[in-house]
Amino acid sequence: MKQVALRTLLSAAALLLVAAPATAQQTVRIMTSPSGSGPYNAFAAIQTHMEQFSKTLRLKVEETSGFNFNVKAMATQPNRHKDTLFGSGSVLDWAAKTGLAPFYLKPLPNAEDFRIVAVLGLSYNVWVTLNPEIRTPSDFVGRRVGIGLLTQNEWGMHQRMLLDGWKLTPKLTSLDTLGTSPNIEALLDGRTDVGTLFGVTSADGKHTVVSGPHRQIEASNRDWRYVQVPAEMMEEYNKKTGAPFRIVKYEPNVLPNQPDPLVTFGDLLLLEAHVSFPEELAAELIRVMVKNYDKIAQYNAFTKAWTPATLAYGASENPDAFHPGSLRAFRELGLMETAVR
Repeated sequence: MKQVALRTLLSAAALLLVAAPATAQQTVRIMTSPSGSGPYNAFAAIQTHMEQFSKTLRLKVEETSGFNFNVKAMATQPNRHKDTLFGSGSVLDWAAKTGLAPFYLKPLPNAEDFRIVAVLGLSYNVWVTLNPEIRTPSDFVGRRVGIGLLTQNEWGMHQRMLLDGWKLTPKLTSLDTLGTSPNIEALLDGRTDVGTLFGVTSADGKHTVVSGPHRQIEASNRDWRYVQVPAEMMEEYNKKTGAPFRIVKYEPNVLPNQPDPLVTFGDLLLLEAHVSFPEELAAELIRVMVKNYDKIAQYNAFTKAWTPATLAYGASENPDAFHPGSLRAFRELGLMETAVR
């Protein structure tokens, strides 16, 4: 009788173990940028390896036409607020919350509730040219300027904002919104006089990552150069509008074909979410990116700038701008000076 009872007990226990649910997996969608771009390729590489990084989190990376598109889409699709992260930027975030024509005729609904999940780098935007007479944006008058798409903040929106603010747009022969590689192809083919490029630097300045189009012009064997953007021009624009553009200064030889000091502009490249996005999912992604940084940086060159200190850049000084889940993870990982919530 005792043996029968024991067998019955063991059978019941086995049934309970079989019936017990496995650790629940949740998939988070990430709206990034066009296929082939740095952020898209980086998150696609991480997505492929998520099974070894986390038991609970999976990623689904979505190609979009750019970060400017992402912000508008997320503001008008509240059904995605609890399962989607999206690429953004500090200047774009400001423009959406403030209202800046022609991109945002008024503050974008829901944008006030967007929060930073991680900082993906300190960006730089540079204009490049083959014409030695073009030294600063003031020399763009009467020239053909090629940029990225206006749905892209780093490649198109920033450039249009500044050219408008400096009242240079109507003085150009043309402003062609071509895309990332096409704008450099047009420059090399002689169809434009000025092109634009983008890249990121880590918070400590040790890792500066250039984009594919940057390598494209580097490999062209042409006599090209960077356009200097005087700090005074950026200071005047920021003061007039309230925009948070960074003034970027690089010592010689940080970027390809850069023998001289370079002054230009940039912002913070961001991964954002609505404040209602689940805290644990945001925290788990931060844990994955911090704990596996060395591996991730081997999978994709763009992620070398995603050092732990870069991901948490500004969180100690401005915690209200960050998502609560990220703040929790930053504290757990010792990346915040104070535990502010």
